[in-house]
Amino acid sequence: MPKNGGAGHRNNAPRKRQIPAAQLDEESPIVQQFRIYSNELTMKHDRHERIVKLSRDITIESKRIIFLLHSIDSRKQNKEKVLEEARQRLNKLIAVNFRAVALELRDQDVYQFRSSYSPGLQEFIEAYTYMEYLCHEDAEGENETKSVSDWQAIQAVMQYVEESSQPKEEPTEGEDVQAIAQAESPKKFQFFVDPTEYILGLSDLTGELMRRCINSLGSGDTDTCLDTCKALQHFYSGYISLNCQRARELWRKITTMKQSVLKAENVCYNVKVRGGEAAKWGATFDQKPADEVDEGFY
Repeated sequence: MPKNGGAGHRNNAPRKRQIPAAQLDEESPIVQQFRIYSNELTMKHDRHERIVKLSRDITIESKRIIFLLHSIDSRKQNKEKVLEEARQRLNKLIAVNFRAVALELRDQDVYQFRSSYSPGLQEFIEAYTYMEYLCHEDAEGENETKSVSDWQAIQAVMQYVEESSQPKEEPTEGEDVQAIAQAESPKKFQFFVDPTEYILGLSDLTGELMRRCINSLGSGDTDTCLDTCKALQHFYSGYISLNCQRARELWRKITTMKQSVLKAENVCYNVKVRGGEAAKWGATFDQKPADEVDEGFY
């Protein structure tokens, strides 16, 4: 037992006086200015959340379109039908979803909200360019080229016009007709396609081309398999010529692209060596090259 009995539990320290909370002066210009800052941050956060939701819808629909494009089979003769459906769904994404994002970003700094719509834009570019590649896959002759749209071409299709809900008024006497026409003219706006996002989205196309190459082997279409492998090699040669060691995300995509090229090359190797038995035996991807392989650019 303690020597002092229950006195050991007593707190003899002096009690602090409770200071009443200071009342904020709502009329103070500093407080009013911070209220403005608070409203601006709240509006920015709400706009960010709305753009994220729209970007998720774009990502989901783009993935579904890519899955639809992979259903093309030379044995079913369904290429034209699938491409037409994919084109309509992509145009709907441009006309509805990207228009909604463009309205949210109107008169705003688009780079502040880049992370909110970046995944959806990259997935859309992957689906859009894959559809274009399949459209020009069978191109032959001097006038026909196997190519996909650059970022400026995609930017050109994302131009919008504001819909006017006000009825058209006829000018009265004394009013300037030209001024009224300028006031009633529809305002134009656009969805900004960042070239960096285009490069990142286009790099994901190589993964779909690799799957296209393997699926062609399974259906017995060896010519498509070899042509797709050549396209993959051209993509990879162009990307590794970029000086992008400091661009972490792009370098990670290039590393994934290298794996896709190796898988496609292994498939073509089986086609050349085994011939008609390649589709029957399938392809194996156990042969992995060393990390010190020099592609000839360094």
